[in-house]
Amino acid sequence: MKLTKIAFLFFFVITSAYTYAQQANDSLSYFINLVERPKRPIDLSNAYSFIDNAKNSAIKNKDTVSTIYCLYNLASITYKVGFYNESENTAIEGLKLLDKVKPTAYNLNLRKSLNNHLGLLYTESDNAVVASSLYNKALKFAQSNKDSIVLYNNISNIYKDKQDYDRAKTYLQDAYALFSTKTDTLTKALVLDNLGYVSFKLNDDNAFQLLQESLKLRVAKQDYKSIYASYRSLSEYYRDQSNIKKATAFSLKALTIANRLNSMSYQMDALGFLVELGDNEYAKDYKKTYDSLLKFEKESLNKFALLKYDHSEYRRKALESQILEEQQEQRTIIAIIVAAFIALLSVFIYFILNSKHKKEKLQQVYDTESRISKQIHDDVANDVFQFMTKLESEDLANIQLIDDLQGIYDKTRDISKEYNVIEGEGLFVDTIRDLVLSYSDATTSVLDKGSADINWETFSKIKRTTIYKVLQELLINMKKHSQASVAVLMFKTEGKKTVITYSDNGVGSDFKKHTGLQNVENRIVSINGTVTFDTQPNKGFKIKIII
Repeated sequence: MKLTKIAFLFFFVITSAYTYAQQANDSLSYFINLVERPKRPIDLSNAYSFIDNAKNSAIKNKDTVSTIYCLYNLASITYKVGFYNESENTAIEGLKLLDKVKPTAYNLNLRKSLNNHLGLLYTESDNAVVASSLYNKALKFAQSNKDSIVLYNNISNIYKDKQDYDRAKTYLQDAYALFSTKTDTLTKALVLDNLGYVSFKLNDDNAFQLLQESLKLRVAKQDYKSIYASYRSLSEYYRDQSNIKKATAFSLKALTIANRLNSMSYQMDALGFLVELGDNEYAKDYKKTYDSLLKFEKESLNKFALLKYDHSEYRRKALESQILEEQQEQRTIIAIIVAAFIALLSVFIYFILNSKHKKEKLQQVYDTESRISKQIHDDVANDVFQFMTKLESEDLANIQLIDDLQGIYDKTRDISKEYNVIEGEGLFVDTIRDLVLSYSDATTSVLDKGSADINWETFSKIKRTTIYKVLQELLINMKKHSQASVAVLMFKTEGKKTVITYSDNGVGSDFKKHTGLQNVENRIVSINGTVTFDTQPNKGFKIKIII
């Protein structure tokens, strides 16, 4: 069993009776500090519970960076209590989340820490290749000399454990080269102690000096854990120098520090080394401490497993509650979407029905006009025509009366023609041409330009009827009011629109919409078109229609 694992197990004891109200500062930073430097056996268990709850809150709030930070600290705790597989999975989960966030300086530091943590795990499991690769990945994200120094030291430990002291020394010298006046004292001491250790293994002359310098720095800081490590290194140094007396002296100093720390793992390590030195006086104490430590480790692991089970149950219930909340939110969202869809569908149907109503109303108008036209033609015009025929066949015929009746007949026929609806037989372009020809005579020329270029068959019947009525209205207006000698109807396509322009060289006027022109505008608007009028006295008349 390795010293690192045993040392941290000492600080881990589970208790269900602990309450957060006993803490002076109930905050995440407080518990993070407990993870780094636990002061009581209970600290790591309390930190685990608090940080895991903080992680769940961060996940709920979609705070990915805070989630990663909590995962790193949870991985550190499970590593310290010997749950290596769980620690590895937690760290990898953190790295996966890091792939989804922006690579800021803070996030890169988290990536460095997680890779370094995984390196420690693989060092612990004697997988030197993977551990070295992870440390080197971490080096790429190191943002300070201290970060790089610690990582070089960690890499050196891989080769030191494999007794490849030359390679271990190379990395320690890289770390040593980064020392500056700002380098942390204990970080310096760590590197100097390891460098001294591998140096005496390589029989270098400066080994003892490096070990002594490291011890001096640690004593100045009164850091007893690191002082223990220095005494241990010096014990090994003197043992390899065959100076058993001094080796024993430093081992006893190490045991004193272990007792002061009340650390069974340190006590067992120091006692074990004394037994190796041949001092059998400590063999009994070593066996007793070893048995106690095994019992302590077993109890700690069982209690931690129980804590994890209880915490998992709590999280399972919390997750079920969260799922119920999310399902309710989803139902609410679905209800809103359905309501919005129904509202949009209602608006859509309203416009469809309104458009259909307009078309039906327009069709009713045209049907009414057609009925009036037929009635005028059948009931009035025919009767007038029959009366005229009768007058012509009798001796009482009066030429002036016949002429007046002829005028009445012509007006009746024109009214019938004006309100008649086209039957839709044949091509619409031919209907337009017939209309143009019907209003051309000896005094007025009506020209058609471009009607043949329009694909009239794409227009609905009601649109074709409306266009016909509008053109007819314009030509009637021209005959009645303009005194024009030339009128031009021009048709062209602009994009998806059809543009119809009417112009004549008539007398024009100050623009005023009389009944005919108002009908033109109303008809065009009814099929979603636009109309622009342009007329001035003695400058003719022009109208532009866009459909």
